[in-house]
Amino acid sequence: MSLQVEYGEVALAAWERYKSFSPFRSYCSILAMTGAARLGKIIGSEALLDDVRACLRPFLAGEVEKVGGVYGPTVYRFGGNAAAWMLVRGLLPEAKDVMVASAELLCQNHPRDVDGCFSFSEAQSSFIWIDTVFGVCPFLLWTGKVAGRRDFIDESVHQMQRHHDRLFDPVLKLYHQASNARGSGCLTPAHWSRGVGWGLLALAEMVYDLPKEHPGYEKILKAYRDVLDGCLATQDGDGMWHQAMEAPDSYVESSGSALILYAIGRGLKNGAIDRERFHEPYVRGMRALSRYVSIDGSVFNACCGCLAPGAGTVADYAAHPHKLNDEHSSGPVIYAFSQAEQLRQKGAIPPLAELLRG
Repeated sequence: MSLQVEYGEVALAAWERYKSFSPFRSYCSILAMTGAARLGKIIGSEALLDDVRACLRPFLAGEVEKVGGVYGPTVYRFGGNAAAWMLVRGLLPEAKDVMVASAELLCQNHPRDVDGCFSFSEAQSSFIWIDTVFGVCPFLLWTGKVAGRRDFIDESVHQMQRHHDRLFDPVLKLYHQASNARGSGCLTPAHWSRGVGWGLLALAEMVYDLPKEHPGYEKILKAYRDVLDGCLATQDGDGMWHQAMEAPDSYVESSGSALILYAIGRGLKNGAIDRERFHEPYVRGMRALSRYVSIDGSVFNACCGCLAPGAGTVADYAAHPHKLNDEHSSGPVIYAFSQAEQLRQKGAIPPLAELLRG
């Protein structure tokens, strides 16, 4: 990483690199577009916001027939979190009707388990996994706020609370990725870093945007703080997290680390977490994450697509491959570095050059 760039420039480089290799047909694209839109707002770039609007246009027009991911048919192919975030921030008002129709489609048609959790499929209705909350909870919350639909907001809270109740490990304070994966009848025993990151991404957005008077707010806030406690306990000496978070001999994983750092940075920005406790781990983590991002925006050590591999043990996650510029790599980095840029602008963290000098 060059000493001559700032956090926002790193995020922008990751966005440009993502555009160079992605067909924009997966949930990873939704993540990257949301991050890029946030970056555009933070750095005041109308050109970047227009770039994201152009990427979203075919989604909003119904021209994208298929997007990878379980929520592709109901949410992602219409723009998902990216369109909903721009809508709630007043940057894409024309998305409102499409977002409302998508939210209704999700709430009315997606299969659920006995607790009302959105499930993997009709055939595997008791299979739930933490990845869900990233894909649907912010989307429903943001759409509900703009449309005045309390039912969407309540559904967002319900999904987050029920998934937390089912997948949170109260001992390690981390998320298991899945319950009843492929009919196992049990939780995946290990704790996958990107899975924990998915959960924290949803929690961080909800802590910021869920009305504080909502009856579910305090539980959401407690869940967010509890999972961050678990993350601090498993952060390595350099500042990163590993593929299986309880196993420091598993490989360093950049996408999960970036999502966790985003969630910490978001909490530092809005005052939801203790600055004295989290500032040093956050700065140390951003310094470490910088080592996994090259000057051209390429990202190293991101786990390839990973849905409860094998029996979901530490060994299974540790054996799952990572690669340079995996589809999952860019979005988390855009999120993490754009949030760091916002904190730098507020004087809450040092400039990147100073950070890298240590």
